[in-house]
Amino acid sequence: MKRTLSALALVLCIAAAPAAAENPVLESELQGVLDAFLSENPGAPGVSACVVCPALGLDWAGGAGAEARGGSVPMTPAHTFRIASNTKTYVAAAILRLAEHGRIGLDDPLSRYISPVHDSLLRAGGYDTDAITIARVMSHTAGFGDHSEDPRFIGRIMADTLHVWTADEKIRLLVEWREPVGAPGERYVYSDTGYIILGTIVEQLTGRRLGPAVRDLLDFEKLGLQATFWEYMEEPPAGAGPRAHQYLGAVDVTAWHASFDLYGGGGIVADVRDLTRFMRLLMRGEVLERESSLVEMTTRGTRPYRLGLIVHECDGRLAFGHQGFWNTFAYHVPSLDLTVGGCILDHEATNGWELACRLIRAAAADGGMAKDSRENGSIR
Repeated sequence: MKRTLSALALVLCIAAAPAAAENPVLESELQGVLDAFLSENPGAPGVSACVVCPALGLDWAGGAGAEARGGSVPMTPAHTFRIASNTKTYVAAAILRLAEHGRIGLDDPLSRYISPVHDSLLRAGGYDTDAITIARVMSHTAGFGDHSEDPRFIGRIMADTLHVWTADEKIRLLVEWREPVGAPGERYVYSDTGYIILGTIVEQLTGRRLGPAVRDLLDFEKLGLQATFWEYMEEPPAGAGPRAHQYLGAVDVTAWHASFDLYGGGGIVADVRDLTRFMRLLMRGEVLERESSLVEMTTRGTRPYRLGLIVHECDGRLAFGHQGFWNTFAYHVPSLDLTVGGCILDHEATNGWELACRLIRAAAADGGMAKDSRENGSIR
C-alpha cells in the first residue's frame, strides 16, 4: 500500500491538546447515547463506555443496565470483561517493540521465527512461510484462513466449554480445516490464527508466556493500566474491578474456559477506562519508542486493516482501533484527538462500531467540532 502519511503529519494529528474544564452537558448527552443504545438492544443486560477528548474537557466513562442478565447490580465503568480481538492491537504493538529492539524485522520471513514443528505444519498445509512476512501476518494479508470461522470450532467449544485449548491445537485446526485464501500479500482476509502464530513468536523471542511478555514489552505499569491482565496467564491486578457477564445470545459465556481465545487473537481482560487509555496512549505515541513505529502501524497494510488496527470512518473522519467478538471496541479519531472505548454485554446486539460512532458523533457536534476531517489533518 502506498504510504501517504509523513511523520510530521502524524505528530500534528495526535499532538496533545491542553486540558479544558469539565463538560457536564456533553457527559449527560453521552450517557443518553448509552441509555438509548441499550433500550434498542434489550437482549444485552448492560453496556459501558469511555470517551476522552481534551479539547472538550472530556474524560468521561459511564454505564447503563446491569452487569448480568436478570441481575440487579448496575453495569459500571469499573466492571471488567474479555476484550477479545482488541487484544490483537496489544500483540501487534509488542511485535513492534521487539522490532525496535532489533529482535525481529517486519519484512522478515515467517519461517525465520516460528518453531520447526509449526513451520513444517504450515508448509504441509500449503502456506509458503518463506514468502509470508511478519507484517503480512500482522495485517491479515498472509493468505491464512481462520480456524475460528469454521462452524466446527464453536461446536467443539459448546460441547465442552471447560476444555483447555492450546495454541498448537488451533494452528493444527487451521491446516486441517481451512485452505489458504490466497498468495502472501494478495488479499486481506481476517485470521485469528495468524495472531496466535504471532503470539507463539513473542513467547519464543522472550522466553516467557505471552501475557507477562506483552505486559513487560509495553510496560503496563508505566502506562497506568491498573485493571488490565491476561486471563489465566496472570493474576488480576489490585485495581481490577468485578467481572461483568458476557453473552452469546442466550448463553452466558463468562465461565467458558478462556483458552478458546487466549493466545494472541484474544486473551486480555480490562475495564472500559483501561481499554480506552491504551488505545489513546498508543495512538499518541506513548507506547512505542519510535515515531516511525507508529507510522508503520498506521500506514502499512490495507484500507480496512493496518498492523493490528482496524480503520473505520465516522462521518468522514478516520478512526483507528479494534473490535472484539464479545462486542467490545476501542477507537482513536486523530482529527478530533478523541478516543472512545466500550463493551456491550451481548455478541448478538448491534455491532459496537455503531455505538462508537454515535459517541464520536455526539462529541464532534459539541463546541463546533463538527468540521470536515480534512481541515484537521486526518491520518490517511
